[in-house]
Amino acid sequence: MKPRRNAGLNQMIQAFSLIALLMLAVTANSAPDNGSKIGFSVIKTSASAGTPEALVVTSGSWFTSRHLSQNAVLIKHPKGDVLIDTGLGRNIELQFAENSFVNRQLFSFEGLDPAADQLERNQYTLSDISKIIPTHLHWDHASGIEDFPESEVWVQKAEYEQAINGKPPVHIPSQFDDSNIKWKFVKLAKQSFEGFASSYDVYDDESIVLVDISGHSAGQIGIFLTVSSGKRYFFIGDTTWTLKGIEDNAQRSDMIKWLVEVNWNTEKNTEQIGRIHEMSKNKTKVQIVPAHDEFVMSRLPAYPKITY
Repeated sequence: MKPRRNAGLNQMIQAFSLIALLMLAVTANSAPDNGSKIGFSVIKTSASAGTPEALVVTSGSWFTSRHLSQNAVLIKHPKGDVLIDTGLGRNIELQFAENSFVNRQLFSFEGLDPAADQLERNQYTLSDISKIIPTHLHWDHASGIEDFPESEVWVQKAEYEQAINGKPPVHIPSQFDDSNIKWKFVKLAKQSFEGFASSYDVYDDESIVLVDISGHSAGQIGIFLTVSSGKRYFFIGDTTWTLKGIEDNAQRSDMIKWLVEVNWNTEKNTEQIGRIHEMSKNKTKVQIVPAHDEFVMSRLPAYPKITY
């Protein structure tokens, strides 16, 4: 009888071992392989002190207070991570001091937390960002470029030339003084994409596609992003500061224009607003993301959460 009990015990052990192996196989097959997926996260670096919405967009309310945010967007991609804009960087206090007293009040910010600091707190290696793609080089988008010395910075040449010859409050040339910045001038191909005449497919897989949306600045870039789930986003920089500007086909307020002219070519920017407004009517196709709209950003994944 004893040998039979041993044989039965062996059979039970083999059965449990087989079940364990099957469970491991199922777990391995179902576990997300994020290293091969495309996803993104919003890194909020600061926010404006607050202003009535009517000053931000002509169709806005005087009774709604807006706290526009300054953000960077981290894209996780198996061929190399990308940062859209940098938000406010580690040296913003010195940079911002180049503004006049009036402009320091007008563009004041709060809750500073640079993108590089947030990434490092979460054990992210900054050199893993292969490229920074600023939508444009205005001060609140380019402040942190020098925090990522190993990353290429992709811009259209017209954008670069406008920035290095610009002046506060729109541009802060000291942000570009570092001779170690690895500039790469991107030439968009004459290949239409989503109604835009020229485009550049960053990784030749249509996951990150650049288009020209010049108007707010001389070489502003719009960035289409498709993540692994199939969801699509269109980052439009400062074409408008809020999604309301796109939905209502509305520009910035005349009072803002009187205080400081933030557009390089207002007529051209108006055309871009109209084009994106038409696109927004098909809301299931792509989500429009203005760079500073705090309401839109609050609905997107906040770093360190990544949505794939």
